[in-house]
Amino acid sequence: MNFSPDLSTNQAILMSLTAAFMWGTWFISLKYLGDYPLDGFYVTLFSTSLLLVWSVGIALDGTALFGNLQSVLQADPSRVWLTILCGILYVLGMRISLYVYSVIGLSLSQPIQASVNVLAGTAIAAWVGGIPQGLTISRLIISLICLTGAIIASMLAGRWQVQSQPESGQPGGGLKFTARDLWRGLGLLAFASLFLPAYTFGISYGLRSTTHPQGLAVMPFMTMLATGAFLGSMLSSGVLLVINKQWKIVLKTPFSIARFGIISGLFHYGGNIIHTFATAFLSSAVSWPLGVTAGLWTQLWGLAYGEFRSAPKKAYAALISGILLYLLGAYFIVGR
Repeated sequence: MNFSPDLSTNQAILMSLTAAFMWGTWFISLKYLGDYPLDGFYVTLFSTSLLLVWSVGIALDGTALFGNLQSVLQADPSRVWLTILCGILYVLGMRISLYVYSVIGLSLSQPIQASVNVLAGTAIAAWVGGIPQGLTISRLIISLICLTGAIIASMLAGRWQVQSQPESGQPGGGLKFTARDLWRGLGLLAFASLFLPAYTFGISYGLRSTTHPQGLAVMPFMTMLATGAFLGSMLSSGVLLVINKQWKIVLKTPFSIARFGIISGLFHYGGNIIHTFATAFLSSAVSWPLGVTAGLWTQLWGLAYGEFRSAPKKAYAALISGILLYLLGAYFIVGR
């Protein structure tokens, strides 16, 4: 039998928020890579994720893992194949996002990405995965308004922080990028945002939950998503490493550098596993907006790492407003 813990609503909510913390934290590894190829980091991250998910899946489910995969493949194979495809697509989009994060920083780029995730992701989650009893449309809309407000406030904070840079394009927090880098990064983020809702569609369509009885159990679903994610990393970063002749560097990576990809993989897919168990209980329409509060942690880490150093007071005011609105958005989703 597939592992399915008996969760209370509060436990499932706490798990969603914990996953959001993990998602919003692993990006700080980018601060420590130096000249190490970003694609090497990416391949390490998703290789670790693949090993983690399959190991946890076999440990928790045993042979039931493969039994569930086989039964769903026979009954409705699209639940399996589309989950793999969604894993590939969201990772392709995330690879573009990581490049932008490394160039123009977390505080400026993350809110733009989150704006697509919260609106498109929640719409997909509600449409495909269903809305659970007890969550009214009005409360969901109020939550989305708060989360969107948080994103707008964060974008204003980032904009004012950038405007406070000297003409040379060097912000006080140590990031160095030109106006051309900024606009190129924003364009790439817009393009990447077309791929990222694939994660929400995958979890809404491929996972069996309280509002969506079709699909895979949690760990079989996660193994398919992680397999797709690994394939996506090889199709993007793996190919780029071949083109740039950097596979030798990656294969000889010292642990002092490889650990950042490993830790990020544990945080990224560790968070995914926790979030997926919560989703099976809450439904993706509830768990996904809670997951969007990862932006809160990304903003806090950007602040802790000095990206707002020497920023004007209005940038700090906007940032604090964004943090409060993230908290309000989460409250309206879970409040009773």
